[in-house]
Amino acid sequence: MADVIQLMESLETIFSGSYLKGNGTVPVVSADLASLHAAALSAWNLLLTLMAPDDIYVLMSEDTDVFAPQICQLSELLDSSHLDVRMAAGETIALAYELGREHNDDFQRANTPQLADKLRQLATDSHKYRAKKDRKQQRSSFRDILHYVEDDDPPDIQVRFGQEILALDSWCRKKQYDAFCQVLGSGMNLHLTENDLVREIFELGERLSPPYYAANKQTKHERHMMNSAAFKARTLSRSKHRDKRSAVMAC
Repeated sequence: MADVIQLMESLETIFSGSYLKGNGTVPVVSADLASLHAAALSAWNLLLTLMAPDDIYVLMSEDTDVFAPQICQLSELLDSSHLDVRMAAGETIALAYELGREHNDDFQRANTPQLADKLRQLATDSHKYRAKKDRKQQRSSFRDILHYVEDDDPPDIQVRFGQEILALDSWCRKKQYDAFCQVLGSGMNLHLTENDLVREIFELGERLSPPYYAANKQTKHERHMMNSAAFKARTLSRSKHRDKRSAVMAC
């Protein structure tokens, strides 16, 4: 775990460039640099999912000098002019709250009202200087984050693959799933089905046995045969109608 903490410290030195300046103003950051900050923060919160809730509770408390940034510092990133930084910051805050609350329901209770106000502003943002697509994406994401911070309402997402369902019912699980999707791309469903390590991480149990898939393939074959029969019936019906029209025209 010491190596993980050291890596997280290094990542924070990168995304801390988007913290507010000493005078409380938002730093001017180029789009490329903002993308780097967002990527570093996203990697940082992925590593956060590997840590025990009691460690998170201690490390993110206000009386520690260890690597973890405070919630108030993460909140500063919500003021960034770049969508990807704001989104990564919101996701990180949700993860921190989830893990901290697993250890103690009172995690960051004193800071929650002020944070909720800022999240609410982002969840209802209608500033015209932001692109319409960005506003829509931001509002959707921050509504979910606000519901969790205020009401402890976790994500409720179901991913269907084959005959199975993966429930993304926590911010940690959603974060890990999103990270795998970025790496595996369109092959994600195949790995959920066949990759033992991925199945173990998402607690999917043993792979389904070959006879199960054989039965499933047979069902697909039967469905194909039914579709073929229906197609032939439609073709025959159309031929009869054409014959009738031809007979009428001949008369």
